[in-house]
Amino acid sequence: MKRRITTWASVGFLVACCWVLYSFVAPPELLLRSLREPVVQAGFISCPILFFARHFPLHFWWVPAINATTYAVVCLLFEMLHRKVHPGVAT
Repeated sequence: MKRRITTWASVGFLVACCWVLYSFVAPPELLLRSLREPVVQAGFISCPILFFARHFPLHFWWVPAINATTYAVVCLLFEMLHRKVHPGVAT
């Protein structure tokens, strides 16, 4: 269980790092225009902190840590629910 939570936290951290790098590399005009496209809007699913970052100022280095925490909490909730539904299954 700890390994899965750590793995998902790492995945969340890497996803957020990719979004931060994308925002650094993309020119401002392209970034503003691409925020309206469906591919970038899917980023709000992969990095939920992006939704709040639009409304509140966040430093770039906070985004990966917050996203990793979000992924870890979601995985922890899923693991707890899985153990509640399947109590005899050792995972």
